[in-house]
Amino acid sequence: MLTLDPGAIRDRLETTVSAFDHVGLARDLGTAHQQTLRWPSAWVVLLAEQAGDVRYFGTDMIEQAITARVGIIMAIRDIADRTGAQAGKSLKPIREAVLLSLCRFVPEAGGQAFRFASGQQQSGIDARGGLFWQDNYTLRFDRRIQIT
Repeated sequence: MLTLDPGAIRDRLETTVSAFDHVGLARDLGTAHQQTLRWPSAWVVLLAEQAGDVRYFGTDMIEQAITARVGIIMAIRDIADRTGAQAGKSLKPIREAVLLSLCRFVPEAGGQAFRFASGQQQSGIDARGGLFWQDNYTLRFDRRIQIT
């Protein structure tokens, strides 16, 4: 694998986390509006890639250990509760489903699965009981490049 594909993560979440009404990518997050937002939703955002030292295999191949960090931004709402307490309760099973889905996902044969890194609320509770939460995951993979 040369780079982490956020589309593969989106596809994984669409098929394994049935609670989401919509799963999108970073470009979709920019078009989300309060009037059109489908609750609950998630967006997959590639946040960073950190490369390790270059290892040479002979004169024609290099390899680097890459650690990619991806954010899963979740929008949760419970319109019956304007304080957001119910949205917080609704968030727990969805976060757990995302965690299990990604920590069991190995995007490259013989590779590693995602690991949870951190999570935090990204917005206050809005007037309709909605909130945004972001969980970050890391994935380590080897980048191999043939030198020609």
